[in-house]
Amino acid sequence: MNIQEISILVVDDEPVIRNLFKDLLGDQGYRVTTVSNGIEAVEAVKRQRYDVAFMDVHMPIMNGLEALIEVIKVQPDINVVMLDSYPDQLLAESEKKGAVTCIHKPFNIKEVIDFIETVSQKKTCS
Repeated sequence: MNIQEISILVVDDEPVIRNLFKDLLGDQGYRVTTVSNGIEAVEAVKRQRYDVAFMDVHMPIMNGLEALIEVIKVQPDINVVMLDSYPDQLLAESEKKGAVTCIHKPFNIKEVIDFIETVSQKKTCS
């Protein structure tokens, strides 16, 4: 699968995290869309198909767990990776509701890219 064919959604209320993903993954050739809360994430997946979503657990307006549930209703095959600074009940519940994994902040960008490559390899095989 060609890198440019992988579409990524980043959902985080912290601009520095959104910009980091956009810059680093964009430089790798991925198509990256960023939004700042769960409601915007749900609207984004209604408009466009994404292969991967990186979603913060703790956000105002609609937290990551609530957004995860709604996003999966719209795109059941999306690979959602939760981002979290401090594991808690929301994170544990997110994994029960369909999140593929969790990456803890601060994270290593290699961990992010390795996950995306795993998803792209699965798409190639299917």
